[in-house]
Amino acid sequence: MKSLTVDRFNLKDTIESGQTFSWISEGEGYVNADLGQVIYVEQRDNKLFYETSSHSVDLRKLFRLDDPLEKIQAEITREGIMQDSIAFAPNLRIIRDPLFPCLISFISSIQKNIPAIHSLMNSIRKKWGPIYTFRGKSIHGFPSLEELSETSVSDFDALNAGYRSKFFVKTIESMNKGEVSEEQLRKMDYEEAHCMLKTLHGVGDKVADCVCLFSLGFLEAFPIDVWIEKVIQEHYPIFKKDGKTYQKKSAAAREYFGQYAGYAQEYLFYYARNNDLK
Repeated sequence: MKSLTVDRFNLKDTIESGQTFSWISEGEGYVNADLGQVIYVEQRDNKLFYETSSHSVDLRKLFRLDDPLEKIQAEITREGIMQDSIAFAPNLRIIRDPLFPCLISFISSIQKNIPAIHSLMNSIRKKWGPIYTFRGKSIHGFPSLEELSETSVSDFDALNAGYRSKFFVKTIESMNKGEVSEEQLRKMDYEEAHCMLKTLHGVGDKVADCVCLFSLGFLEAFPIDVWIEKVIQEHYPIFKKDGKTYQKKSAAAREYFGQYAGYAQEYLFYYARNNDLK
């Protein structure tokens, strides 16, 4: 396997913090088959050991290893639970996942827990995704927009997607028609991209923020779910002052935590979920 020396990075905390459904636990590490090939990565101390089934991969980009973590944490630190959250996982970084799998995974996340999201994503991979051979095993990757262009609501219903089936089909139709494209989104600023994503069926404020943060790289995005809502309400007064709508809460969080609000969100989320602070 190839190796990469890393500084201030924890692979487990990064992948298991609820921000990605493309990386799956495998042996001593994690595997990702949603990038046009299979990638395996494991960490031993300050080294990442990795192997691919085809072409080379830029782990520095995928794991945002060049983000100035010390500066980020200094800017988002606030007294109380924010300090505890950073101390709990000081080397957690924001992921950079491919857009389409990220989008579908967070549409899947509506009223589903993390194991259930993984299960649905894996079912979609097995039914329509490409098959790669890696270390003598067959591994399914996530299907492309084109590969899902003929799917129907009943197809997704068969995978127990529930009401999300309609969201999947209509979102796939819109993107295949070019009504929303990755190329467009990556040319936009955060507010523009967030609004465009919300034109897709099943994409509300929170799902749009997750895609903005975990795929498009808008580090100011601040997804608000029940965990974050509870933590902010109990520890910081910013929501009470600025109103009850998601938009006002999001704007308040971005103003309070600054340009790296997404990192603040992820530290708080991971800490709250692992310490039963719901």
